Amino acid sequence: MINITKLTTFFNATKRILLFAFLLINLHTGANNQAFLIKADDTCKIWWSGNTCKVMKDDPVPETKKGVLIQAARNEGEGFQLVLFPRTTLKEVTISISDFKQKSGNVIESKGVAIRKVEYVHITKPTGKFHVAGWYPDPLPLAEGSFSVDAGVNSPLWFTVKIPHEAAPGLYTATVTIKSSGWGTTIPVRLEVWDFTLPDIPYMRSAFALYSGVVREYHHLDNNAELNQVLDKYYASFKEHRISPMQINDLYPIRKKVNGVWWNGGTFDPDTVFRGRYSYQVNDNSTGSNSSGQYKDLIKIDPSKPYLLKWWVKTLDKDKKYSVTVRCYRSDRSFIPWQLKGMLFEGSVGWREDSIYIDPENPAAIDEMVVFRPFPKEAAFASVHLYPVIPDKQGGKTGVAWFDDFRFIEMDNYRNLLPEGSFEQNINDLDVEMDFSDFDTGARKHLDSLGFNAFCIGPPELSYGPFWGRKVGWFDGFINGTPEYKKLITLYLKGFQDHLEKNGWLGKEYLYWIDEPKQEDYNFVRESMETIHEVAPRLKRFITENNPGPEIMDVTEIGCPVLAKFDPEKSKKWIGNGREMWSYLMTWPKAPHVNLFIDSDAVNMRIWLWMSYQYGLTGILVWNAACWNTRESTYPGELQNYWEDPMSYNVAMELPVGAAAEFGNGDGVLLYPPNRDPNHDKNKYLDGPVPSLRLEILREGLEDYDYMMLLEEKVKNAKPEQAKLVIKARQALSFSPEIFRDESNYTKDADILMKKRKEIARLISAFNE
Repeated sequence: MINITKLTTFFNATKRILLFAFLLINLHTGANNQAFLIKADDTCKIWWSGNTCKVMKDDPVPETKKGVLIQAARNEGEGFQLVLFPRTTLKEVTISISDFKQKSGNVIESKGVAIRKVEYVHITKPTGKFHVAGWYPDPLPLAEGSFSVDAGVNSPLWFTVKIPHEAAPGLYTATVTIKSSGWGTTIPVRLEVWDFTLPDIPYMRSAFALYSGVVREYHHLDNNAELNQVLDKYYASFKEHRISPMQINDLYPIRKKVNGVWWNGGTFDPDTVFRGRYSYQVNDNSTGSNSSGQYKDLIKIDPSKPYLLKWWVKTLDKDKKYSVTVRCYRSDRSFIPWQLKGMLFEGSVGWREDSIYIDPENPAAIDEMVVFRPFPKEAAFASVHLYPVIPDKQGGKTGVAWFDDFRFIEMDNYRNLLPEGSFEQNINDLDVEMDFSDFDTGARKHLDSLGFNAFCIGPPELSYGPFWGRKVGWFDGFINGTPEYKKLITLYLKGFQDHLEKNGWLGKEYLYWIDEPKQEDYNFVRESMETIHEVAPRLKRFITENNPGPEIMDVTEIGCPVLAKFDPEKSKKWIGNGREMWSYLMTWPKAPHVNLFIDSDAVNMRIWLWMSYQYGLTGILVWNAACWNTRESTYPGELQNYWEDPMSYNVAMELPVGAAAEFGNGDGVLLYPPNRDPNHDKNKYLDGPVPSLRLEILREGLEDYDYMMLLEEKVKNAKPEQAKLVIKARQALSFSPEIFRDESNYTKDADILMKKRKEIARLISAFNE
């Protein structure tokens, strides 16, 4: 009798082995049906490939001959790879290309052509179980000056031709000239320009983080002027690749000032009070700093008079020691060191009264040791600081304390110098002053000049602050649910909304203030999202989501799940109700899913956009474009050299310094720093970034998406006599399983995409006739 269980197990195991073998064969470059031999002589074989392919060093030289032909729309960047396979090492190699010319005399100048060397990084730690170690193409530095080409291996050159807006349609030809010491050759290149133009601002919105600190560090920059000069080159690279940086307000912040709040560092707590509406909760939840509540203004004092400080207090833990201190200042408000007045107190889980008496003549002493003296004669002001623990040099203690009815009494007339110590708030005193001058400078640069179509704003006031008890939005000491918070957040967000509308920027923003919330945070997230909509309903709320569980997307205008978690059927209802849906790629999941790793399929970054169109997605996100260093994993003073170690690391897990969980090769890095040895090369680099091969392929995908959207618009605006074209267009925009079934079952053959792209292009041109 056949054992069905054993037979099933056998077939499943065999299927896994075959899948693994298939992935190993096809994972890195995919099927390359765009590779053709151009010419071969005794010195060098030269072949070419399309630019959705990773040419490995040991890929076989194709035998089929075919000349270089690329096809593109106006305002598109289209490219190809020219691969040298020399029999002997070539030295002093130079590459140039002529203008593209038509027989009719029209010219596309060669200055619009970028020629880059395809360089390789050594993957010693494969990203996942279906990835393998080896040398992978990724950095694309400009091919400037002369260089050497090693014998016996492929050395690709990456050409990108930018088609001008005004280019006449039709066929153009150019010549690539390759010279080395003792050898040279020319290669003809044909370019067909289609009769339509891609928009300057892409249809697909995007979000790619770029943080100025890492750029300053790796370029060894000394000041903000140098930093801005270099960042402008990074932003130019973003524009060239049709993606938008997340941040405007990294260097161009919205400056705000809250008036009418007299304490900072703690929270006006409506849940735990001694009397009135609020106590002041001070929460030190960090082991690396000392948190305190502070009265914002200095208190005018007379050092010849006695003072009594009295307050009510309770602590979270029984017998937990806390501290209240008073600092001294001269008449010019300069700090007087070594004149701290304060005591350590025993906490209590119930309310109790404590005090400090500052005698104008007698110092306070413990065991005949002076703890603090009277106010010094030069003192004119004092400040009050409330600590929930005993502050120490390391800030290693944690704790929570509540203070109420705090009085600073001048004893000769019993006058309270600190009426705000009741922690009751006059809501009419609250105001938010907003200064948009810096932000506007950045917005005009990013949104108006460079044409970026999206930017992130992440107000920290929507996140929870130093408040113990529950997660809730926090704004300058007030929590969501209180009338004071409501007034402050309304002034802030509505002011921001109105300012964007006034300047024509409203709709490009997305409020991305929390990342991948867990299910236990959904109530908190929902509360803050609903607050945004209530006080500034035209601002676009945004959320990333990769956790299974209850829905949270319904309180956003833009939902952004990780691509592997995207549900096409469920999203139809959301999109039908006017909500945008984006997707993002990150460290998870790995092959065979679509991902962004160096040691993965070349087609991944392009097919992502095809899937996006089919699913109705309107945006893409990658958490970082230049995360070159995982500071928590490197030793102090050491920088990760991404040219040598292209693994991105996860620092969320608690591991020893020098160890970290691995995100994946190239995760969060689509640009390389020009400094290839940042630990030893201390020269100042004022150059822009080196783009990656993956970023170039992503740009191709973004342009494909523009093709699809242009054809879709042609269908929407079609004339009655174009009915047959409409039928063909709709068929062309509905992708067969040959292209993809889902995000883990998709073609690795870029030629399939190129044929479909050509079909779409022909249809767009036909509508224009």
